[in-house]
Formats: sequence, C-alpha cells, structure tokens
Amino acid sequence: MATISNVVLNVQKGGEGSRRLVTVTYRLCFTSCEALAGSTFIENVQLRGSDDWPNPDDNLITLSRRCVKATDKCQDRKVAVNVSRSTLDEDGDTIIVIFGQVILRIADRDELYARVTLTPFAPSAATADSGIVTGQWGAAGNN
Repeated sequence: MATISNVVLNVQKGGEGSRRLVTVTYRLCFTSCEALAGSTFIENVQLRGSDDWPNPDDNLITLSRRCVKATDKCQDRKVAVNVSRSTLDEDGDTIIVIFGQVILRIADRDELYARVTLTPFAPSAATADSGIVTGQWGAAGNN
C-alpha cells in the first residue's frame, strides 16, 4: 500500500493584500507491486480547519486534485497555492464598530492543517445527455 509521509504545511504570514501563499510538501512512496503494475492514484491535497469537539473539522479548500502514477522511487511533492485570507480565517474574528469607530477587536485563533489522500484510481463509466429537442416527426407533422 502506498504511503504518505513528512506532510508539512506552511502559510505565508504578514504583508499586505488579501491572499497568502499556502505550501504543502510531502513524500509519496509506492510498493514495488504498485510500481510494476503502473498503478494510478488520485492525489488530493486539502486545507482543513481544526475544531474542538463536538464540532467536526472543516474542509476549507482543495489545494490540488490530480492523478499520480506509481514509481519505483519515492516522490517528493510540493503544492503551492495563493489562498484568500477569508478562507484561512476559519474561526471568524469579531470587530465591533459604532459610528465608524472600531470599539472592540477579538481575533479568534485559526487552526489549520493539510490532509493528503491517495485513492486508487478505478475507471468508471460516464454518461452525458443532450438537451431535449422538441418537434413533430410523425406522419401528421411537418418537421
């Protein structure tokens, strides 16, 4: 079974602007049988917000979703995405403004982590329908 190790999340701090660079690095290793078979996996990298019990952790954003093929050697991977600060603000802050004056600022601490998932790829059928076309094609029609 493939393994994922050394998952490290880094969020750029400070600076101006409404976005921050989110970087996730990790290592993928495959078994010799997976490499020999040329197995393909769906690699999913998500940024998640950690919440205290009883609240479940939140999926904040999918940073990457792609296919990866098993190889004999381990693969060091890196995903870097600019993410809005509002997405990173998983525990919203409180700002009270009265008559245009900021009276109170309460900054709730945000707890983020990255989750990397490898799912074996299994081909499946796909179906798509066109829109409906109307008309009268029988003997009494004029189409």
